[in-house]
Parts: sequence; structure tokens; C-alpha cells
Amino acid sequence: MRIAICEDLYDDARLLGENLDRYLDAYGLSAEVFRFSNGEEFLQNFEVDKYQIIFMDIYMAKNGLTGLDVAQKIRSVDKNVALIFTTTSDEYILAGYSFAVYYILKPLTYENLVLAMDKCRVQIERFAKTMEIIVDRQPIKVRIRDIYCIEIIKRNCIFTFAARKLTAVGISMDELTAKLAGSSFVQCHRSYIINILYVRKITETEFILKSGERVPIGRKYKATAQKVYREIFAKLIQGEIV
Repeated sequence: MRIAICEDLYDDARLLGENLDRYLDAYGLSAEVFRFSNGEEFLQNFEVDKYQIIFMDIYMAKNGLTGLDVAQKIRSVDKNVALIFTTTSDEYILAGYSFAVYYILKPLTYENLVLAMDKCRVQIERFAKTMEIIVDRQPIKVRIRDIYCIEIIKRNCIFTFAARKLTAVGISMDELTAKLAGSSFVQCHRSYIINILYVRKITETEFILKSGERVPIGRKYKATAQKVYREIFAKLIQGEIV
């Protein structure tokens, strides 16, 4: 997940960044955080779907763009990003809610940040959620969205990513399906779980992933796997998932 902070005051940006790091660590989430000191700098680096959450100060440098100006430009092209305003005054709250999902009044507190991030739950679940696995006797965290597929052989699990594979131990199929519930994963075989986001093609007997890997579809799981594939593929086409 990518999070942007647009704040012209160094101390405020630092405080927000420190509390954001605390939140991500406490909830076991993974994110890249980018900082910008004014609206102009932010817009020069902005692209549709580049960020999932944006913290935007309303009052920025004099004679420059305000946070509302920047938010209007963002919303004209990106309807999915979660926008959170930070401000010293509640003067623009009514106007701001046409763009933002939440308002944080300064001085920022960790408790207020938690409330704001809770409003971004869809983005967090989709882009930042991690799971811990044991590889070579060491616990490591992997971002769930980055997993292409998982092959389960007894209590060993082979996690396939874009450019690597990891073999983890001590995870059952039931534990995996519970951890991945509500996401873009589906069990398509007694030994395989796949991430629909990385499916390039589906046939009667297998999924072909964007990596070229072929994953079999078991007869018992065929109807459910095809149904989930159609549902998620439709959301991808409609832009509901990026």
C-alpha cells in the first residue's frame, strides 16, 4: 500500500509519520509512505491509483494551492483513493466531506489517527494486510496481495510471488483459508489456493497465472472457483479493484 502525506509544516509531518508507523506496526500492516511539503509538489508526483490513502493538510503555504484545491483535482480523476484532511480549524469540514473520508483536527493524536485509518478499512484490507509465515525457522511477514498462489503439501506451503517462491511450514489448508477469507483468493484444488488478481486465463482444467504458472482446478472446487473468478474479474473491469 502507498500512503502520501502532504503537509507544509515539518513538525506536523513528522508527528503524523511517527504515529502512522506506530499504527502500521501495531496492526501488522505493510506500506510505503511518501511525504510532500506542498500541493504543487504532490500533484507533480500524483497519478491515478498510485496512492491508496492520502493525508492532506488544508492550510498550506500562502499563495499556494490549499488542500481543498488539491483534493478537487484528485477527485476529478481518482474516485477510489481514501483522502483524509488534517487541519487546525473545523471551518471547512462541511465543504471537505465532499472529498474526504475523514477529518483530523490538529494537534494530531494517535487515537484520532486510528479512527481515521479505520475509515480506510477497504484500502487497508486490500493493499496492506500481511501474514506471518515460518521460513527456515524464522518468522517473516509477507504482504497478502503479493501472493500469486499457494501450494499445500501436508504441512508445507509453497508461496509463489512475482519473482520468488518461499516454502513455509506449519500451516494447514484450513488455517490458510481462514487467513485469506474475504480477499481475492479461492481454493481451486485440494492442494492449491490462487489469487484471482493474477490470473491471466482460465480453462476447464486450470488457471494460467500472469507469471505463466499453471494451477490445476479440482472437480470438487470447479464451480466455486469459476464463480469467484467471474465476480472478481467483473470488479477489476469496473475499476472497483486496482
